[in-house]
Amino acid sequence: MSTTAADGANLLSNPSFESGGASWALSGPAAVQSAAWAASAGDAGVWFRGFEAGATSLSQSAVAPVAGEYVLLFDSRVESNFSTVADSLAVSLGSVSNSVSQNLYETASPSFGAYVLSLPGVSAGETLTVAANSNHAGGTGPQLSAFVDNFYLAPATNMRSSPLFDGERVDIRAGVANPVINNWGGQFNAGSTSGVSLQSAVTRSGSGAYRVDLGTAAPGQTKFFQTFATELTSLAGRNTRDLTYFEAFETYVRNDTGADLTFELELKDYRDTVAHSATRPFTIPAGAGWTKVSTPLDLGSGWSVSGSPQLDQTYAMSFRVRPDSQTASGAIYLDDARLIEPGGALNPLTAPIGDVAEALARRTFHGLWAQRSRQSGIVPNTSTTAALGALNATTGLVWALPSAVRRGWITQADADGYMSQLTDTLNHNLDQTSYLPSRFLGLTTGDREPEESTIDAAFLAIALHQYKSQPGLDATLAAKVDQTVNRFNFAAFAFGDGWGFGFQNGAAISGRYTGYTTEGKTISLAAELSDAHHVDLEQLWHSDTFRARDYLAEPELASLMYAGSEHRAPFSLALVNLFLDLSDRGRDNYPTVSQQDNPWHNFKDYEADTAAYLAELDRPYFMQPDAGQGGPPSDYAAYSLYNLRPVGGETNEDLLMPWSAALALLSGAPEGEMALRFLLQHDLHGPLGMADAARWDTGADAPSTVGAMQDNWNLTLSLMALLRYVDGLEGGARLLADLPQVSEALDNLFYAADAGDYDADRDVDARDLQLWAQALGTADLAADGTGDRIVDGRDFLLWQRHFGFDASTAAAATNVPEPGALALLLVAAGLLRMRHARATAL
Repeated sequence: MSTTAADGANLLSNPSFESGGASWALSGPAAVQSAAWAASAGDAGVWFRGFEAGATSLSQSAVAPVAGEYVLLFDSRVESNFSTVADSLAVSLGSVSNSVSQNLYETASPSFGAYVLSLPGVSAGETLTVAANSNHAGGTGPQLSAFVDNFYLAPATNMRSSPLFDGERVDIRAGVANPVINNWGGQFNAGSTSGVSLQSAVTRSGSGAYRVDLGTAAPGQTKFFQTFATELTSLAGRNTRDLTYFEAFETYVRNDTGADLTFELELKDYRDTVAHSATRPFTIPAGAGWTKVSTPLDLGSGWSVSGSPQLDQTYAMSFRVRPDSQTASGAIYLDDARLIEPGGALNPLTAPIGDVAEALARRTFHGLWAQRSRQSGIVPNTSTTAALGALNATTGLVWALPSAVRRGWITQADADGYMSQLTDTLNHNLDQTSYLPSRFLGLTTGDREPEESTIDAAFLAIALHQYKSQPGLDATLAAKVDQTVNRFNFAAFAFGDGWGFGFQNGAAISGRYTGYTTEGKTISLAAELSDAHHVDLEQLWHSDTFRARDYLAEPELASLMYAGSEHRAPFSLALVNLFLDLSDRGRDNYPTVSQQDNPWHNFKDYEADTAAYLAELDRPYFMQPDAGQGGPPSDYAAYSLYNLRPVGGETNEDLLMPWSAALALLSGAPEGEMALRFLLQHDLHGPLGMADAARWDTGADAPSTVGAMQDNWNLTLSLMALLRYVDGLEGGARLLADLPQVSEALDNLFYAADAGDYDADRDVDARDLQLWAQALGTADLAADGTGDRIVDGRDFLLWQRHFGFDASTAAAATNVPEPGALALLLVAAGLLRMRHARATAL
């Protein structure tokens, strides 16, 4: 298999030292240590020993397969300062003509930090050398003790270049008749050719490419094949995609027919007719090489346009192949078809994380916006269906609209017009149901399906309340949305022991939301916001009594979760936090003190513990198993690291859901940020957003399987997490938390935060200082002790004054001495330096 920039494969051998020092050159007082204390992930790392004076060198070289920019990712930890100015420790990436390096310093954190180096201007075939060099002069001063681990070297990627079809993905759902689909969700059609197949014998990059058997074609004879936006259906039911969001299309073609070919790209809209189409020709010479086909999508120079094709409703992408002067016989191959967003290249490993998150949020929003039914406003359940709409997926669009308007992604008029259409559809559906809109709906009609689900209806109800609560919204539209959402009757399901699941075929669905998943809290919020069918937030907020504390790696991060392991998927603990900002609240008043917590802190602890456990498994960036399609024999399930649901001999230890990395990012864990960056670097995204599911063996260079189908609920969760991250205090979660009605109800459910207790665990200790450092400059108000909605030095001073407080010991505040100001400032400076080093390196 050839290696190109699209692969993302690690060019280094034994990058995490699990095979000792194999493939590395190591000299001086350093050694590979097979011990967890020396490793950032797995069981081994390199220890630069501080008790021996001398110079140490660790290095490995690799050949650059393609020209361009290269990135080096690595982990490091420095425990002791240098004894003299002659001491040094640096990691570098260099070629014959250029090099970059990162000097490493001691931090206050005992944890490894992630660093990235970028080297531009590398030529294909150049030798690149990765090195870690230290020099310790020895003597009586502090000793140097440092560690490096987990190296990754590869060509830089551009996250604004999105794979449309590249041979690496299929529909992994069980029972699918034809799993070969594109990343929009549509199938391929052989047209007048002899067949389109996915094969691995001939590829430009990765493990697969598409073979198109032309059969025999005489000079001037045209053969064609196609791929579609989603499933094929009649004109009235067609679901489409928006090509106007992208600025260019490119792919690579290999011509094994023995004759030069004219290769035409043809675009058609929802009418699927050449009367409204655009075509652009290219010349593909015969031979074993790959020819790049690239074109702007502006339908300008080089395009032939018939009628008025509406590319914001693209339905079919056709390819027409014609021999020029000789008879063609055999096959052509397509690989690495990509759509390019405007804005220039964006390196996911080195760009500011805010830019990365916003770019991904914008694409995910437009992915849902493009999928909406133009007849009803409903969003499909999955990217592969043109028939079934879903409330939960539609929620993502409604929730994101205010942010999308603020950011200029769409106009206020378009957003308002969409909301007016959607409320008409919901009223049509509610006319056919008993209490709530149906969980699923006819995509183009809004007609009811049998089930009415409290949780799915709650998602959309909260989003509707947010939209109508926007300052300055047109009063007529606000009243229309208000009238519609007040038809949602959650009060009918407000049972004493928890929220009822729903209603189907004239009867209540058995079961209750009584386990700690935050779904019950989400329903409680929707019911609190209702005027016509109001249920006080306090009434069932604490009905999730089937709960327990558990952890995977770090006992101090034990989190509340469902008492049984079957419902511990990460999204379930993130859920209420996507709709409601609880970061400025203390612990709740649950009757059992040991099980009191704040859902925001609980979610953060869960994700931090998950990251620690994945590092132990040597899977530090594979965040994370979550709800989704696992692929046969596993299929759809609420996966988690507590329960990977092994079945049919499949352990599912290689499973992850890339979309869920957005939840990890929101949690604030540094590992969450790097996980998202790493998965984007490896192309685990598409034209609709992050990939839905993947299987990636520990230690492998690339995933073995990536799903091409998108579950639009998972895209919704990803989008909501990204928007809360980038919107901060301007987002919908903060708007709802500040509504007087909601704020007063929360006052009845949460204790005021203890001064300086930023993790709401009833004491003030070093971990609160660490959380303050992580929250500095963010919209996470957990460390806003002064209540001014800015996490700054005054909140540090508040922590300092209350250090040692323990709510379980009445005299704790007077029995524990306050730490010296100088010592605390040194600790804080170390934490800030750690944050600055990461920000600079990334």
